[in-house]
Amino acid sequence: MAAQKATFDAAMARSGPAAASVAAAASSRSAQPATTAAATAATAGGAAAALSFIPASMMTEFLTSGVSVSAANTATNPLDVIKVRLQMERGRTAGLNAPRVGMVQTGLSVVRNEGVAALWSGLGPSLARGFFFGGARLGLYTPIKTVIAGDVPVQSLSQKILAGSLSGGLAAAATSPIELVKTRMQAAGRTAGGGAPPQSALGIVRGVMAVDGVAGLWKGAMPGLVRSSILTAAQCATYDEIKRRVRTLSGWGDGLPLHLTSSMASGLVSTTITNPIDVVKTRMFMGGSRYSGPLACAASVWRADGVAGFFKGWSASYARLGPHTVIMFLAAENLRSFAGLKSL
Repeated sequence: MAAQKATFDAAMARSGPAAASVAAAASSRSAQPATTAAATAATAGGAAAALSFIPASMMTEFLTSGVSVSAANTATNPLDVIKVRLQMERGRTAGLNAPRVGMVQTGLSVVRNEGVAALWSGLGPSLARGFFFGGARLGLYTPIKTVIAGDVPVQSLSQKILAGSLSGGLAAAATSPIELVKTRMQAAGRTAGGGAPPQSALGIVRGVMAVDGVAGLWKGAMPGLVRSSILTAAQCATYDEIKRRVRTLSGWGDGLPLHLTSSMASGLVSTTITNPIDVVKTRMFMGGSRYSGPLACAASVWRADGVAGFFKGWSASYARLGPHTVIMFLAAENLRSFAGLKSL
């Protein structure tokens, strides 16, 4: 009996840890759903807490601006494709006797060789960049202008230019990779050769990273940043200032005549100022590691084309930027009015 009792006690001692382990495992499994739910709730709570620090008015600024720019991008994407193709033309002053090709001929060539759908090449990245870039570029303009000048009825032109430069530069730095992908997709018809199928956005990203690494996605970011700063300053400050002066001289209230006049003038000024930077940016986006920097790229344009090279595609740029500016500001003004925001 003593031997049997000792054997029984030893068996219980050995099974004790196993039983405890099984119980612990069961307890752990039953606690997992609760732990996962708690982690999900904590993540959602953290995101909500992070968003709570962003004023509702700023979120509304971002959304209205992003939607208005996306609408303008969709309507003018064919002109953007034609502009990119024109800017990729090599200089006609470097000994070539071929006739100069205009935007109409370029557009017809794209449709003939690649189909109508090619005019909307890069629309996906264009919409993504338009929403985020446009949302930040226009959405930050008014808040930054208010921070710089204070809550005063009329800001000076220099304050408007500074606000536009800052909002445009910040937006471009964040979205430059999307602009690179969009530009390469739009120029694919020229570089693909032999009817090769166009690359997807992801394929372009992989190709760039394979050659230049992650930093390659920001190739051309500096001229893009400079261009965006100047574009936003010229576009928003010109629109803002001309609208104020036209309202004073004509007595017009906020409405279609005032917005149309101001936006058309803004598009003309913006195109002329930014076209040289746009040419350099496009060449760098397409050239990859061929250029060591913006100055080297600009020197290459100068040697090949002279001063005229910096204004290649100007007509296509204005044909796009003019309507784009009009659509963007008209949409923005209406959306802002609907959302209860002040006029730009």
